[in-house]
Amino acid sequence: MSHPVIISSSSFPLIHEIGFMGDEDGVLKHPDRVMSELNVFVYVIKGQLQIIEDNEVYNLKKGSYLFLRKNIHHWGDEFYQSGSQWFYIHFFNYDIQENVNEYSTYGKTSLIHQEEYQKKLTMPKHGEVSHLGYTQSQLEQILEMFESSHPMRPLLTCMHAHQLFLELYMENLEAYTNMKSNRMVAKMIQLIDERESYKLSSQEISEALGMNYAYLSTLFKQHTGKSITQYQNERKVEKAIQLFRKENFNVSEVSDKLGFSNPFYFSRVFKKVTGMSPTDYLRQIYRG
Repeated sequence: MSHPVIISSSSFPLIHEIGFMGDEDGVLKHPDRVMSELNVFVYVIKGQLQIIEDNEVYNLKKGSYLFLRKNIHHWGDEFYQSGSQWFYIHFFNYDIQENVNEYSTYGKTSLIHQEEYQKKLTMPKHGEVSHLGYTQSQLEQILEMFESSHPMRPLLTCMHAHQLFLELYMENLEAYTNMKSNRMVAKMIQLIDERESYKLSSQEISEALGMNYAYLSTLFKQHTGKSITQYQNERKVEKAIQLFRKENFNVSEVSDKLGFSNPFYFSRVFKKVTGMSPTDYLRQIYRG
């Protein structure tokens, strides 16, 4: 993908301007410019817009969108189609270091670690939305908030725009869920989740899926950002927390129920996942 727009999982896109425009007579072209600090989002309500970014031509029609990256030359050679209407958003974003990992939607548990907020989200360059009316309604609400006199207007506008961008990000990801590698990772997750009280060995995973474990392990890490063992441990600790909260079990009882060899090993795994021992955890929670 050429010139992707990347936002952080820990901060909102910072809205500078949002607007709605129309070209009834087809007399406008996309402006010839380089915006050094502002990214641009364009969504077409009707008609067709030609936008060129660094010699890559995009023809946007009804229901399609485009992200333009800051400090990259973009323009249009052709006039917009008569009757065209579109929304635009200009926004700042913080620069992200190259070694930051992409956010992964795979292998999530109810446990949320700080690292989840230290990822990047590479927005789809362009695409078409599935629900045109819904997307238009969202943009109308963002514009209404931007033009309001609400004292929290900047933050609320950014928050709503962030939600829109995340939904476009997720919709784009769903288009790739049928790729072979994605299906294999989904099968591994299903296999592990079905054995919540039993930790699968590398051999059992390999045999169940009919593939080399080293390959499966690498694939899992690429898609989830964590190892198979780490995911299995998180699932077990997640179940342990449920038992602590709902069943009033003690450490030894939970360790036995989840198939750990002994409470000491269970405590070590629990602390590695949560940052505290199960005893310390029990001291700070309300139990049902």
